[in-house]
Amino acid sequence: MEQEKNRQEKMAGLILELRKARGLTQKDLADRLGVTDKAVSKWERSVSSPDISLLIPLAEALGVSVGELLKGEREEGAVEAGTETVVHEALAYSGKSASLRVKRMRAVFFAGLSFVFLLGAVVCFICDFAVSGALSWSWLVLVSLSAAWGVLAPLFWAETNRIRKSLLVFSALTAPYLIVLSILLEVPLLRTMGICIAAAGLLGLWGIYLVAAYKWNHRKYFALSMICLILAAEEYGINGIVTAFFHRMGRSGALWFTQFMWMLLLLFMAVCFGLRSRFSH
Repeated sequence: MEQEKNRQEKMAGLILELRKARGLTQKDLADRLGVTDKAVSKWERSVSSPDISLLIPLAEALGVSVGELLKGEREEGAVEAGTETVVHEALAYSGKSASLRVKRMRAVFFAGLSFVFLLGAVVCFICDFAVSGALSWSWLVLVSLSAAWGVLAPLFWAETNRIRKSLLVFSALTAPYLIVLSILLEVPLLRTMGICIAAAGLLGLWGIYLVAAYKWNHRKYFALSMICLILAAEEYGINGIVTAFFHRMGRSGALWFTQFMWMLLLLFMAVCFGLRSRFSH
């Protein structure tokens, strides 16, 4: 245990020394590796060690061999090519093994989820036919489960950008799903007001995703205030859509809850801007 602690401290010291020698800030090094500057700070303070998948790019960024990085000290003379090749191959194999384990776990979990969805649909069909002698409401369950399965599939099978691909599928399926529901339920309002509300909701979701995906670093309060602004605009837009349809149907009524949420989000956004201003000084 003590030996592992000493090795980690030596690695931390070497990372700090080489980063400064190459004229890099913590943020510069973090950007090259695709991590945060806080992660680099933890490495240099021996609070944590780099992930095994980062050892090769970290060594390349600092201009040392992986072996020297792991030992935490520079070696005199040239590093033996055979030894360095073995280290690289071992790290690559370890990374691939970990990646394969994660893929297998995702595949098993998704297979179990798919089975549960299929079993649920079959049970609903049986119950629906047994009670009414025909298939009626069970079609709603099948359509809903199919849509949910399609949205969840990219989260388990996509190699990269899983959330973005899931959002793309969700965006593509929303309108057809509402149209089918409106036909099955014989409620035309789902095709009109439902799709308009869904469009406003999707715009808000994509806006939040784009804000969250951007690397804000020390401007997290600003990002949070941007998300609050998007949510407030979404609430206002949905409120306007529902109110417009109510007026068309000869109904009136202010959606006080929606308006209250809109004002609350604007207030929270103002608080975030205040905190950003305070901590930026």
